[in-house]
Amino acid sequence: MMKYAILATCATVATFGAQRAMAQTITYDDYTGVKTGWQMASDDAYLGSRAGCFESLVRVGYDTTLEPGLAESWTQTSPKVWEFKLRKGVKFQNGEPLTAAAAVNALTNLLKAPVPARAFSPKLIAAVEAGGDDIVKITTIEPSVLVPAQMASPATTILAPAAYKDGKVDPIGTCTGPFKITKVDANQYMELTANHEYWNGMPKLSGGRVNFIPDADTRATQIRSGEVQISRVIPPWAVKTVEAAKGVKVAPITVPRITEMLLNNSKAPFKDIKVRQAIRAAIDTAGIADSIYEGAVKPATMPFAPGEPWAPQDVKPAYDLEQAKALLKEAGIAPGSLKLTLLAYTERTELKDVAAVIQAQLQEIGIKVDVRVADYTAIEPDLLSGNFDMVLLSRGYATDVAEPIGFLNADYTCTGGYNISHYCSEQTDKLIKSAYAVAEPEKRYAIYAEAAKRIYDEAVTVYLIHETAFDAYSDKVENFKPHPINFFIMTKDLATK
Repeated sequence: MMKYAILATCATVATFGAQRAMAQTITYDDYTGVKTGWQMASDDAYLGSRAGCFESLVRVGYDTTLEPGLAESWTQTSPKVWEFKLRKGVKFQNGEPLTAAAAVNALTNLLKAPVPARAFSPKLIAAVEAGGDDIVKITTIEPSVLVPAQMASPATTILAPAAYKDGKVDPIGTCTGPFKITKVDANQYMELTANHEYWNGMPKLSGGRVNFIPDADTRATQIRSGEVQISRVIPPWAVKTVEAAKGVKVAPITVPRITEMLLNNSKAPFKDIKVRQAIRAAIDTAGIADSIYEGAVKPATMPFAPGEPWAPQDVKPAYDLEQAKALLKEAGIAPGSLKLTLLAYTERTELKDVAAVIQAQLQEIGIKVDVRVADYTAIEPDLLSGNFDMVLLSRGYATDVAEPIGFLNADYTCTGGYNISHYCSEQTDKLIKSAYAVAEPEKRYAIYAEAAKRIYDEAVTVYLIHETAFDAYSDKVENFKPHPINFFIMTKDLATK
């Protein structure tokens, strides 16, 4: 009897241990909440991807190479046509099977979105069709070798047909990922639970919570206090303090992201290249990197960081106050006569301080700057319509496609979906669009470098710093590694000790 009692006790302990393991959860801080009601062309798509709910046909791996996602393979059948073969046995979280028709429905809704996704817009994509139950056929407007990379963007997430109603998107119960979104407060948090039917294996966690914390200092405080187990994008000035906290690690990663000051090229005084050059020459980017970011980032001259395969070579910093004053004089602008407004947004805490430094630097060449800081959603309509002078942005240039074609096309072509600079050059358009048909990566990279140099020569934008992301996490978290373009956090293998 004693033997059986011991066995029963062991079985009970084993069951309890399994239940305890299944009860493990993680809470993490993200810097933004749900801003557009899950419109896929917005940052909401990236939020859903990091939460482990959203999945696309293709994945960007941790080494930035493309990997099968919901599609197990893909083939270019002609210069303008790609076919993606869907993985078998995948179900949406509401139990419906993933079919070509469902995938086509999701991508068609994306093409009809009010603001197109830069990776997958009607300006690039001619048609999406089902080629049977498991083939998704994508036809481009021009020949393109980059469609698989575009299909790895979180914007191209495939949700069940039930997600799309009355022009709105609802991810609850309609994802395919390892975690389900169960509750959302758009400004505060969302809650997650494990998807036990996940096609790629049972998640190790039973669920989680995402806090939406715009203030960077608060994110740093909460990881130090143990309120959260992962905190995204802690500010550079807090890194040393966070690293000193017991049980906390900091993972720095150089990301393809630039902090920039966009100039509205479509209106005076920025129609004059000399004014744009003068403002660029007046900005001490090294001083900004040292003072605001405490030397934890590198000052920028070009959009792409030195050492990247598409970065132009031998471009020297433009900072030169005397030249800036001379350029304004050549443009016919008297000292003290020019008054401009600089916008920044609250979701990036450091931008208000960057704006204050730029305000002081431009004052040195006689330009008065009024700084306005607001929520991004409050200023975006003015940005898109051209009703602004200057704006600070943190912009990823390889976040939708793992090379900068999407960034260049969206931000610097005449009809680009995010051309906040309102810059238009027929020659630059032709150059950027030519990259889509070039199969050899090295030749594409040379095109990107040439385009970046053209944009620099025309002083379209003032590039400030190359960003480094600092994600902090508890040493009790297992299998966490920052993704190079911030696509994933809640993976099926994430666990706690």
